[in-house]
Amino acid sequence: MQPLSTALIRRPFHWGIVIVSDVKSGGDIPEVHPNALVTANDHGVIVLVRHAQDIPSFDGNFDWAESEVMVRLLPASAATRTDRREVFRGRLSVPSGRISMGDADDEVVHSAHSGLNEVVITVARDVDESDRSPDAIQIDLLPVE
Repeated sequence: MQPLSTALIRRPFHWGIVIVSDVKSGGDIPEVHPNALVTANDHGVIVLVRHAQDIPSFDGNFDWAESEVMVRLLPASAATRTDRREVFRGRLSVPSGRISMGDADDEVVHSAHSGLNEVVITVARDVDESDRSPDAIQIDLLPVE
């Protein structure tokens, strides 16, 4: 199934989280649970990702670790992907039809379905189930029928 639109963000996340919410959420997102990969309510989804400082530096030079977030707006329920492992499935209220994704440093605005969206978050199949800071996540947005 072809996505209606796709966004790819690859950058250091200095907070170690990605927040997804309606652009007009007004702060109704949940408090992050540091031991849970995903924390969510109807107004926001918070996903732990690799922290920017999570990279060894042995020679005195410091590089920031990057994480990758792919968001796909899908037209209908997609078949289960065998190459990825689902880590979250829930609903997100997006009355404006636009979501904000990012952290306190920067955000990207992307299209969503107006109203309720089913949110499916996956990681690569080979990511260990105990990993609470993956370096790549995929977020699919589907219409709620």
